[in-house]
Amino acid sequence: MLDQNTDRTYWMIGAVVVVAILIGAAKVAFPTLFNDVTTKFTSVLKAGFVHFSLDSLMSFFY
Repeated sequence: MLDQNTDRTYWMIGAVVVVAILIGAAKVAFPTLFNDVTTKFTSVLKAGFVHFSLDSLMSFFY
């Protein structure tokens, strides 16, 4: 039983390492594209949180 959990953990760690290598390779190969995409995502996320007022957040807890 412990062997299955260990195998799954190794697969998960391997997948995380592979994705990190792919992201690093994309950042090195296409730096301007990578920076444009991250800028777009952060601007969209910030714009979404601006419209979400603190009062509506606090009213959720009452």
